[in-house]
Formats: sequence, structure tokens, C-alpha cells
Amino acid sequence: MDLLKTYSRRSFLLIFFFMLLLFILIHVAFYLKIDNISEKVSVLAQANADAGLFEQSESAFEIVTVLKKFIYYGIPISAVIFVISGILLWLFLRSFVRKQVKNLAPASGKKEIKTVSKSKMVNKEKELNDRRLFLHLLSALQKDGRLVDFFSEDLGLYEDSQIGVAVRNIHESCKKVLDKYLEPVAVIDKAEGDEITIPENFDPGAIKLTGNVTGEPPFRGILRHKGWQAKKIDMPTLSSNLDSKIIAPAEVEIVSNAPSES
Repeated sequence: MDLLKTYSRRSFLLIFFFMLLLFILIHVAFYLKIDNISEKVSVLAQANADAGLFEQSESAFEIVTVLKKFIYYGIPISAVIFVISGILLWLFLRSFVRKQVKNLAPASGKKEIKTVSKSKMVNKEKELNDRRLFLHLLSALQKDGRLVDFFSEDLGLYEDSQIGVAVRNIHESCKKVLDKYLEPVAVIDKAEGDEITIPENFDPGAIKLTGNVTGEPPFRGILRHKGWQAKKIDMPTLSSNLDSKIIAPAEVEIVSNAPSES
């Protein structure tokens, strides 16, 4: 709509300018021609009067009068005609451009709808992929270390010695998974319990301050936990399974063909 308003204003000014220029050129030409004719007719009328041809002289003077009246009255009338013609031309052009804009609007709307639909599909796929990635590491720990199986067991049914053996095996398997895909390393490579200095430009996301935290760094404190960070991120490729809730698929060993239902 702003573009249409801008076009309307500019087209009106351009049409007004060219109509005014055309009006001036035409009337200057008419004025010069009529003035020339009037001068010649006046000379002829005077000659007829001197020759005693009064009727011819009177007719010539009437012609001169008509030509002068045309100059005085014809210019305003023609000016009105030019103004009306210019306004009609401007209204026609504005109506034509408005129709063209309306014809283009549905196509733009369809394109916008397609773009929005495509954007929604991309966002949905990204959301689904994020949900799968959330469980991906847990799936890897389950696959190689049976971690979810361990958490799902009722440990009250087993002796401590049995639990200790199971935990040792699970610990070793899960540690291999973490070392393989993430290779965890300490955020602060110091012994827990050591006194350390926190610099001014420390990363609050990597170092969590507790205790009497006042003033501005640097701080001195006791390392209570050295933290962990991934030295690398080498996660396995996502499976083609689109169900983001599956941590590990059920495994069924086939022993025979099931009888068909009649």
C-alpha cells in the first residue's frame, strides 16, 4: 500500500507537469498564430475602410474581435479541459496499477505460505533430531555398557558381592564408551582439596563459585570438584529410526516360525 501511495503521488506530479508543459506550448503557438492573423486582418480592414469598402472593413474588424475573444476566453476553457484530462489519465493509471498489484498479491501470498510451511517442516525435523540427540549418549551407554539395564534392576534381590562384580563390569564398559566418544578431561587439572586462584577473566560456565563469594576476582579458594569437559565430541551416527523415544530396541531371537492365524 505504501508503494501504491508513492506511485500515485509521483504519477500525479509527472502528469501535472507534462500537461502544463503541453498546455503552454500549444497556447503559445496558437497565440502567436492568432496574433499574426489578427494583425493581417486589421491591416486588411483598415485598407478596406480607406477604399470605402465599409462592409468588408466591418466584417474584417468582427473577425479580429472574435480572434481576440478566443484568446481571452479560449485559454481558460482549454486549461480546464487539460486539467480534467490529466486527472482522468491519472485515475486510469492508478486503477490499472492497483489491479496489477492485486493480481500479484495472491502469488506472493502462496509463496509466503509455501515458505512458512517449509520452515515449519524444518523446525519439526530439527526438534525431532534434538530429541533423538538427547537420548543418543544414553543409547550408546546402554548398547556397550548396559547402563539402563543396571538402573532398572532391583538391587535388593542380589548380594553385595554380586552387585560389586556387576558394577565393576558396567563401570569398565561405560568408561570405554565415554573415552571413545567424549574423552572427558578435568576442567581444572588439580587435586581436589588444593588451594587455587580464580583469575579475573574466568568462565562462569566452566567454574562454579560457592561459599563466601564477595567482591571482584581474582579469588582464592579450595577446589572441591575438578569438573569435567569433553576433549572431543565424536558421537556415533544417528540411526535411521525416527522414533525419538527409543533408547535401545528390543532384541528377539527367532527360534521358529509362528503358526499363522486362520
